[in-house]
Amino acid sequence: MLPKVGIIILHYGSLANTIECLQSVFALDYPVFETIVVDNSLHPTDGTTLREHFPKITLLSMPENLGYAEGNNQGIAYAIKHDCTYVLLLNNDTVIAKDLLTHFVQTAQAHPKAGCLGAKIFYYDEPITLWHAGGFLHSKTLRLYHKGYKEIDLANEYNSTAEIEYACGCAIFVTKEVIETVGTLSKEFFLIWEEVDWCWRIRKAGYSCLFVPQAKVWHKISCGFQGRGALWHYFYFRNRLVFLKHHLPRKQRFAFYYFQLPKELFSLFLHAFYPRFTKTTRLLHRAALRGIFDYYRGFLGPCSHKNFR
Repeated sequence: MLPKVGIIILHYGSLANTIECLQSVFALDYPVFETIVVDNSLHPTDGTTLREHFPKITLLSMPENLGYAEGNNQGIAYAIKHDCTYVLLLNNDTVIAKDLLTHFVQTAQAHPKAGCLGAKIFYYDEPITLWHAGGFLHSKTLRLYHKGYKEIDLANEYNSTAEIEYACGCAIFVTKEVIETVGTLSKEFFLIWEEVDWCWRIRKAGYSCLFVPQAKVWHKISCGFQGRGALWHYFYFRNRLVFLKHHLPRKQRFAFYYFQLPKELFSLFLHAFYPRFTKTTRLLHRAALRGIFDYYRGFLGPCSHKNFR
């Protein structure tokens, strides 16, 4: 008997994106799955439209925008309660290959100590150009990077199952055992870095995180942010500090706080307030600074600012 997979799609932003994502989900060749759409949009007609197009979905409407972390946690809780052996978190701005679940389930069964699995992710508009073939934290800059970034996928370099530091949250496959052992996404992140924190906790618990090259996804990069805008900069720089606090050894944290961070702050201040830079550049760097300051003020979870100027 095939294990049941709960596919969780967080709906926020473009309804057209969610519809296209669901069309690819219902074309899957794996027969045993439940599609759980968590509606974070607060738009009164989105849920009705999705039900009309896809009557088989389970729709969970949220009373407020819970963010990526807690929104997905609602879907995870539902999936585990309804006998799902595996959970797939899927961004609504993705399109997936029809054999995605087949490869994820086969790999999970072949590697019982694999707690989370990541896909080979391509640019939606450039279908053979890689965006993500496994992620890693750079040991010096302490920023996140993707293997295979912007490489044309014609060689064999990223065609083998391999251990990675983290899987991208736009398509991450996790076992029920791991969720019951490690817990779900940390809602203090709200958005960005939460899947990295999750993967680190999973690996600390003795499980591995695997890149599955046969599991393919095409991603409309940063549709929800309209590019890497002010909110992206705010959450990236704030939540990076949250992650480092939880996972970096004390010696490495010391080196970062006393050597790397002051350099970054100087650069951010320069780009945020020096008139020579464009208004957009100043806006983005001010958002990053606000994120850092909010971290030190203990303001986590949702963004504390309604707009950035």
